[in-house]
Amino acid sequence: MENNTVLKMHNINKSFPGVIALDNVNFELNKGEVHAICGENGAGKSTLLKILMGMYRRDSGAIFINDREVNLKSINDAKQHGIGIIPQEIQMAPKLSIAENMFMAKYPKKLLFFVDWKKLKDDTKAMQEKMGECALSMGVDTQVETMSMGYRQLIEIMKALSTKVEILAFDEPTSSLSEEETEELFKLIKELSNKGISVIYVSHRLKEIFRICDRVTILKDGKYIGTKKIRETNISEVISMMVGRNLDLFEKKQKVVKSDAEIAMEIKNLTRGKAVRDINFFLRKGEILGMFGIVGSGRSETVRAIFGLDCKDCGEIYLNGKRVELNSPQDAVRAKIGFVTEDRHGEGLILKAAVRWNITMPFIRALTKFKFIIHQQEKTVANKYIDTLRIKTPSDETFTENLSGGNQQKVVISKWLGAESEILIFDEPTRGIDVGAKSEIYQLIQKLAEEGKSIIMISSELPEILALSDRILVFRDGMINAELENHKFLTEEEILKNAIMQ
Repeated sequence: MENNTVLKMHNINKSFPGVIALDNVNFELNKGEVHAICGENGAGKSTLLKILMGMYRRDSGAIFINDREVNLKSINDAKQHGIGIIPQEIQMAPKLSIAENMFMAKYPKKLLFFVDWKKLKDDTKAMQEKMGECALSMGVDTQVETMSMGYRQLIEIMKALSTKVEILAFDEPTSSLSEEETEELFKLIKELSNKGISVIYVSHRLKEIFRICDRVTILKDGKYIGTKKIRETNISEVISMMVGRNLDLFEKKQKVVKSDAEIAMEIKNLTRGKAVRDINFFLRKGEILGMFGIVGSGRSETVRAIFGLDCKDCGEIYLNGKRVELNSPQDAVRAKIGFVTEDRHGEGLILKAAVRWNITMPFIRALTKFKFIIHQQEKTVANKYIDTLRIKTPSDETFTENLSGGNQQKVVISKWLGAESEILIFDEPTRGIDVGAKSEIYQLIQKLAEEGKSIIMISSELPEILALSDRILVFRDGMINAELENHKFLTEEEILKNAIMQ
């Protein structure tokens, strides 16, 4: 092993019941390097990171850190060897403040027993200053439950950097960040690299990888495909190595909805505090209505109020011309509205329940007789959607937590298709999804619109918005700042300008 190599994972194997997750995978990381790991969902990226973090035990293979073989049995073992990770799905104590979450289980003490609250807050402020303006915009006493996913991600990054790390792994770190927050993160990663910290960067956003990484390792179906220097390859080659074919993800779709199509939903004067302010729009049948805005612009808050997840202060909702009251998700489901939430782990799925149960949960009463579930019918319906959406799972009894991110997202979509939803709200539908699964979900959304379903799609990815939407609502400061027809001359620059300027 070269002296410059700080980490070597050699012939790593890992199997789960019915699945070979890693098959003789190799990975090397140099000092001060930013090294990406790419692959479709199910390729083995997360499994490899969890083995490095001591969360999973490898079946065979060896791990070397600074030329010494190590046995990482737990997360504490990994931390003691200078390894940290920023997970994709953030788990925090929502009722506690930023400062309390930052130093949980390691609060500074005074007089042996009492928490030194001043030092706790001062240390948090010091970390915020290192992160830049995005982190400083929230006070250290702010409760986490009031913050967006983007801010929660920033807290997790600060938390990891509060300890001494030599190797820092990022698992889809920008999936919930605004462009400004992403820029701050990239600056931070560059600073860490310059200080000699080695970075593992797992992301499906290939443009990011080609912007900030030195090398990229590609995995496919649990196997090592190869490692390339960024300056010696291109996005097309990496995609081809990942999926075995070329994908034109963002080719603009042909407009299919007519301007005189029937109105499926109309929203009038929807308001919820300062987050949602006097929102008015309509949604046609068979239309894909895009919603864009920077983090905190009010996009997600608007659809959550429509679906009944958050209580609105005022406003009217009309479905097919008739006013309805949607005061809870149950009301929305009965009105044939489905919501593919941004937070699929926290709100979209029961992770420790079977795939079958997650799919049939919203309409389970339709599969009962005399208050007993007809299990064969439930199984038939679940497997119908497993086959239709090509969900990769050993069986319908597999716990959803054991599926890859892309397949988990397909399970969320399946449950709303099974509930026969006529209006489908997708909030960041491809967040944390690989390019292969993205292509499948894009095709599915287009197919649903062609079949007459009405779609609202929130996305932070401008190419995604431009590729799929018929019209685009641009949000800013809790309001709709612009409504744009998605014609062939519409550009990312024009959409972004409306998102950041009055």
